[in-house]
Amino acid sequence: MLPGSTEWPRIARLRTARLSLDPLRVEDADAMLPVLGDAALYEYTGGEAPTVEQLRRRYTAQVAGGSADGAQWWLNWVIRLRPSGEPAGYVQASVEQRDGMRVAEVAWVVGVRHQGSGLAAEAGTAMLDWLATREVRRIIAHVHPQHTASRRVAARLGLTETTLVQDGEARWERSLEQR
Repeated sequence: MLPGSTEWPRIARLRTARLSLDPLRVEDADAMLPVLGDAALYEYTGGEAPTVEQLRRRYTAQVAGGSADGAQWWLNWVIRLRPSGEPAGYVQASVEQRDGMRVAEVAWVVGVRHQGSGLAAEAGTAMLDWLATREVRRIIAHVHPQHTASRRVAARLGLTETTLVQDGEARWERSLEQR
C-alpha cells in the first residue's frame, strides 16, 4: 500500500464508444486464447503464444490485484468490442509510489485481427483517464523501437519517447493532470 493510504482503489469496468474494458478474470483465459494465439503478436515482445493453462496461471496471479507487500497495484482489463463482447486484447497498468507520487507502467496488446483500427489508443485513453482520477501522476511505457504501431499508440496517448532504453525497449513517459 502507499504510505498514508489504507488500500488501493478497486478496479472498475470502463466504457468507450466502441469498447468495454472489463476487469480481468481467470475465466477470461479461454476467450483470450485466440486473441493471443497468433505468433505475429510476439515479433517485438519476444516469447510465444501461451497455452490456456499458461494463461490461467498468469491470470490467477494478475487478478490478485497487487504485490504481496502492497507496494504495487496491478490493473488488467480485457478489451471487448461493444456490443458483441468479443475480446480484442488487453490493457494493463502496474502502479506504485515513486518520488512521492503514483506512477503507472502501462502496456497494451490488441490481437492481430483487430490491429490498425484504433482500439489500443481508445482503450489506452480510457485507462489513462481512469488512472488520472486515482491520483496517478506519471505514465511510463516501454516500446520496441521498431514496433511502429505501438510507437504510434504511445504518441496518441500523449507519451513522449525518452533517451532511456531498457531491455532493448525505449522508455516513453507522460505526466497526468489531476482530475
